[in-house]
Amino acid sequence: MSEPTFWYKILDEALPSPLPETLPATPLDAQDGFIHLSTASQIPITAGLFFSTHEKIWVLKLRRDKIDGRVDYPPELGKSCPHIHESRTGLGKHNIEDVIELRRAEGQKWGEVKEMGELEG
Repeated sequence: MSEPTFWYKILDEALPSPLPETLPATPLDAQDGFIHLSTASQIPITAGLFFSTHEKIWVLKLRRDKIDGRVDYPPELGKSCPHIHESRTGLGKHNIEDVIELRRAEGQKWGEVKEMGELEG
């Protein structure tokens, strides 16, 4: 199986416009010391686990080939949740291909949001 072209990052607030050179680390990334990412197929699961109380999220579509640092994959999750360690440039306008705002209706699960199925690997 080939490597995906894109990885994704979920945020719970909108990004500034224009996009900055480098985004600040999320609280979880700062606490854990690496950048948490997901593949397209993992995004609905990650959103359901960590953003279940949110009605709106922003999903960063990231060019995998423009992300620097050492990539590790948690053994229990396989290659669905890349962890980026020791990135010199982080996430920012150089590797963000798109910012996708997703909304869900009250009572709707993130996996039921139509746009989730349109994310590409």
